[in-house]
Parts: sequence; structure tokens; C-alpha cells
Amino acid sequence: MILDSEFIDLQLEIARQRLHIEDREALVEVLTQDGHDVSDQETILKEQRSELAVKIARMVALIR
Repeated sequence: MILDSEFIDLQLEIARQRLHIEDREALVEVLTQDGHDVSDQETILKEQRSELAVKIARMVALIR
């Protein structure tokens, strides 16, 4: 079924993006501790979190 396939694809995409965001958060933390300017990284992280929220909302809509 197309809906099932879309749901599974979305789940995998969300899982990959969550892992990527967690990795970026760890990088930002290390760079911050080392005294680097991480403002650009934080901006990217905010955008990625927003994109993730949209994907999660899309997944919830598929469930309904």
C-alpha cells in the first residue's frame, strides 16, 4: 500500500535526521567547550530541528 510505504519511508527519514541532529549537537557542544564561535552551527541546528518537526507532523497526519 502506498500509504504504508510513505509512512515507513518517513519513519526512516526521521530516524536518520534525528541521529544527524544528535551528532551535530555533540559537535556544537565540543566546539563550544573549545572556545569556538558556533553561532552558524546553532543556526543550522535550529533549521534542522524545524525540518524534523515538520516531518513528524506529517507522520502524525498519516497516522490519522
